[in-house]
Amino acid sequence: MTILDGRQFSYNHAPQFRDQESDVATKRPASRSHQGSRPSLTEDYMRVAADEDTTPRFKYLRQKTDVLTILTDCACIVFPMAHVAFVVMLWRLDETEVTDDNSEETWRDAVTILATTFPILFASIVGRLVSEAARWRLEQGATVGSLEQLIGSRTVGGTVLTLFSFRSFNVLAALLFLTWSCSPLGTQALLRMESTTLKPQFAPTAITYFDDLARSQMIEAEVYEETTYGGSEFYASYFGSLASLYTALITTPDTIKSGPMDLWGNVKIPVLHHSESVWKDLPINSSAIEYSSLAGIPLNDFHIGNTTFSIESSYLHLTCGPVGIGLHGNSAPGFVEDPDPNILREATWGDGSRIFHMPNGTWHGYGFTNPNDTERTAWMLAVDRFVDPVWLLKNNTVQRDPLTGLFEDKHAAERERPRLFMNETGIEVGQTNLLFQAEAAWTSSKAPTVNRATSTCRVTQKYVESRVNCTRAPADITPACRVVAQRPSEKKHAPEDITHLSFPKVFNLVSKHLPRTVGGQISYQTEFSLYYLQDPSLKGMLLQETQILKNLTATDLQVRLAQLLNTYLTLSQLSFQITRLGPDNAVSLSNQTATAETTTSIKVFEVSDTWAVVCLLSGAVMLGAGLMGVVFKHRARGPEVLGHVSTVIRDSKYMDFPPEAVRAEGLDLSRNMKGLRIRYGVTGFMKDGEPLIGVGRHEEIEPVNYH
Repeated sequence: MTILDGRQFSYNHAPQFRDQESDVATKRPASRSHQGSRPSLTEDYMRVAADEDTTPRFKYLRQKTDVLTILTDCACIVFPMAHVAFVVMLWRLDETEVTDDNSEETWRDAVTILATTFPILFASIVGRLVSEAARWRLEQGATVGSLEQLIGSRTVGGTVLTLFSFRSFNVLAALLFLTWSCSPLGTQALLRMESTTLKPQFAPTAITYFDDLARSQMIEAEVYEETTYGGSEFYASYFGSLASLYTALITTPDTIKSGPMDLWGNVKIPVLHHSESVWKDLPINSSAIEYSSLAGIPLNDFHIGNTTFSIESSYLHLTCGPVGIGLHGNSAPGFVEDPDPNILREATWGDGSRIFHMPNGTWHGYGFTNPNDTERTAWMLAVDRFVDPVWLLKNNTVQRDPLTGLFEDKHAAERERPRLFMNETGIEVGQTNLLFQAEAAWTSSKAPTVNRATSTCRVTQKYVESRVNCTRAPADITPACRVVAQRPSEKKHAPEDITHLSFPKVFNLVSKHLPRTVGGQISYQTEFSLYYLQDPSLKGMLLQETQILKNLTATDLQVRLAQLLNTYLTLSQLSFQITRLGPDNAVSLSNQTATAETTTSIKVFEVSDTWAVVCLLSGAVMLGAGLMGVVFKHRARGPEVLGHVSTVIRDSKYMDFPPEAVRAEGLDLSRNMKGLRIRYGVTGFMKDGEPLIGVGRHEEIEPVNYH
């Protein structure tokens, strides 16, 4: 007894032994009676319809649509639409920035979840479509091969097995194969379509940097000493601090000396080695670059990110002749005994016309013996040419203002620096030479003497344009900067033979104080400048004094002496401002502004168009399968008879069911008969003793012995 749709019905099985005709090949079993009567296996088959277009003569009540079916229909449409919508939303993320509100982790989790559920949803929806399509085709009439092909293609693996088992290489097989291939492709597309990358974001900005053509602050210190009460203390303090900064740069580790930035994070300017007006990139390895100074140019106003800009700068360049060496107290060829510094000193600050009597072609500077010092220095500097006095405001070279009666200096801001001649044309400029001489003490109880060195160098002012690249991370206080390319400056400048040393006031203080920055005495291991000329790493301090100048070449001298001069001049222009410890981290009192472009690497979503199309196509196929599944579900009128075990016994001629069981859904019938045990085996025998094979109740079917 079985309950179906709230009603009970009984099923009978046919007797185990039947009296049947031996020839059943030309006979078809007639349909059994609904009253459970025993069917005749020899009743003639009667054709019902002449063709497929015949209007059915028999009418049954249509299957009712229950709530579960409606919910399933909705799910088969809503879920694919949600998938398509998600893919579209994910695709729209392309090139958008990853933020806290638009988190990469959130989208990645959503993709992972959807990639996990997609093959399950796809298999459920497409499997339902295939089942309902087979059901509808069965009602319309179809070949056994096509129905088996549909029923066997409810999974990816089943589709492949059915394809090769039935050898059904047709259009339907191709459609089924392409449809099911969207399942793994859609999953892979979901996992591969979205990623993140760093995208440069450009923003214009302005960078403030130090103008290295600024007026030296040494001149103001000298004026302050001469005109202010207590100025001598300030003067001594100023040059003492200048000496401290100079010594700090010379004695820094080699990694900083050869690096792109100085001790305080200022960018150093390399020496330009080409004259073509084209940009040339510099080596990435900073140790292979020759820098013009140990002191860099302060920069300011940096934003987070990578900033690129160009700055204008200049430096002293020396071209030195052979270095003459005199050992054991002998003077080197061309060695000049102490030049008289009085002419330079009095011409710089004296009244009257004495400045006009400082002729070119003679050496002017402080020698080894300073009249104000009691001890000799280890080295000295002198030059043979200065700018004409007409540019120095001496002897009424500036006209009086007729209204105020005062001297009006329209170039006051440009005095004592090469910029004074920037716009001048037709002026005669001669070559300026620098004399370098040094003495290294050789201490001996028997024969105390000195080793002497001398060289003459041509002095020029080089003007370069440098492309600077600075990178600043959010946690950095100062950016990491380096010069990446250089070319000769294309702006208008003073002639190269006019340098900072061409002005008497400037050179007077450089010649007087630079050789005296460290002790200034001609004694053992006290003059860092000479050891730097011998070896920038100062390893020579471990050697004997007699070897300091022995191997000094013109090539080494012109590079290293220029570095020392440029370092001292830069420090004299900036003083403690080079340490960038002033108010608001100011660059200097004399600044320039450069237009820059800041590049910030932002994290953005990157969506592959190819994988997005594949993913969208897979979603569209799933949506189409859901819609077609709903259509076939409601187009089919009869019960679901394919794909359920109950259909095997319902159509068995050895078991009888009431009419309502025959018209029941296969799932409902299986649910109501799930406790019934059945067996495939021998159901009876024909007259000649041949066994009949079929499906019946377990206890009434004799098993088959396979051998």
